[in-house]
Amino acid sequence: MGLFDNTIVSERHQRPSFNGRTILRANFMRDGGYVDLDNYSVSSVMLFRKQANTSPSSILEATTGLVTDAAAATAIWRWTLSGWENYRAEDSLPFPIFLAEGDYDTTIGPSTSGIFEVSPGRLAVVLDGTLNGSSMLRDGTTVGAAANLSGEPGGQYIDVWTVKLCAGCEWVTFINDTQFFQNNAVILTEPLLVTTKERLYNKRIEKGSIEKIKIGTEITIENKNISNSIKNVLREGLITSGAMEIIYHNDDDIHSPAWDTIISFAGTTGLVEITEDNTFIYTFDTTNRTPGTYTAQLKYTILEETILSPLMYFKVI
Repeated sequence: MGLFDNTIVSERHQRPSFNGRTILRANFMRDGGYVDLDNYSVSSVMLFRKQANTSPSSILEATTGLVTDAAAATAIWRWTLSGWENYRAEDSLPFPIFLAEGDYDTTIGPSTSGIFEVSPGRLAVVLDGTLNGSSMLRDGTTVGAAANLSGEPGGQYIDVWTVKLCAGCEWVTFINDTQFFQNNAVILTEPLLVTTKERLYNKRIEKGSIEKIKIGTEITIENKNISNSIKNVLREGLITSGAMEIIYHNDDDIHSPAWDTIISFAGTTGLVEITEDNTFIYTFDTTNRTPGTYTAQLKYTILEETILSPLMYFKVI
């Protein structure tokens, strides 16, 4: 599982179901960087059942490459800037506008069908099957979340993003795959026994670089009575959040403290990403850092346990 503004959500790779909260992310990149999309560069995001749309030609207009009106009417959900629920709110936000992660709310409102800008070029939408909020399709039809999604079968789905990548560009569509599961719950008859092992991939970082600190996490479930299939399901969603602390170790100057915490756990809360294979990622800027020995340490949660990894050493050179 993951966190979005301190709310537990399922990432698309974490066996999401329609009766929970699922975040669908899209990172737009070009020429080695993120594309900074503005309010006028994003039209909508639509979710379709893939079984009914097995190829782009089944939902896209041949000449424009955009979603046809006929296909848009069959979308399971549609997200737009500000979210259509905003139109019914007494205190409306200015729209069209991106929502910030801090705007996310687990009650019915703009979050229900709005588009979030996590950072420039990095967008997200949340499908919340726990609420009976609404989404407005292109033709003006409204559909309700809990009522509409509960009957959807598990299987392959596609989310279709319609955007402009520059001010004078034409609208284009990007299609991503995701799989929803009808039942992602398991039952255990004994306490879960979990051990973890962390590995730091970065050993040497050039001073002046901005580099992602990557720490892989191996999760082992020790229970002998749990089948491998259940273990695989559990491993995909046990980690719900993570933070990283980076310490500089003063090996040379005896007149200075032996170590200095330059980035605290609290300072990285919400900034550490977790990949499908449980790799933690934090972007570390070494521009004003002193060359020498550093350590990275993870802090994350598995069920009722708070895990602190060993100190893992690397050098800024």
